Amino acid sequence: MFEAPILDPMRFAALGEVIEGHGFPGDLERLKGVLHSGEGKFHYRLEGGKALDGLPMVTIHLDGRVLLTCQRCLEGFPFDLEIDEQIVMVKDEAALPELEDEVAGVDVIVQPERLDVAALVEDEILLALPLAPAHAKEVCGAGTEASQQKRENPFAALAKLKKTSGP
Repeated sequence: MFEAPILDPMRFAALGEVIEGHGFPGDLERLKGVLHSGEGKFHYRLEGGKALDGLPMVTIHLDGRVLLTCQRCLEGFPFDLEIDEQIVMVKDEAALPELEDEVAGVDVIVQPERLDVAALVEDEILLALPLAPAHAKEVCGAGTEASQQKRENPFAALAKLKKTSGP
């Protein structure tokens, strides 16, 4: 089971604290449902600080590898994770930016009372995964000759029986 601390996000940001750790994808319940298998490993690092406008911020750096299922051939393939996100915390929903004012790589949330590091890590990994994971076409098993060979029609055997047992 992946265990990580639960932080006071305001204190963590104000003191500029840093925590880091590692885990295995198969230990994250929500993530386990979208993986080919629980193989792989990841490393995370959270850094507290302040954004340019003085708001409290947590930066998450996460890297590792998970095993996804190719949607073409249904085989597993490794997917590398490289996540660098900033999470800026505001006091209430009124302070959240408008959609057109959002900046890529910076998430703005209403400051939580507690920050569950395990849930944050799992959320960031899930958000980084492709919607339809697939091998590159040149290495995917779905494009091989064996998979493209014409299969015998399952009703062909019935047609043969019908011809031999005719009136």
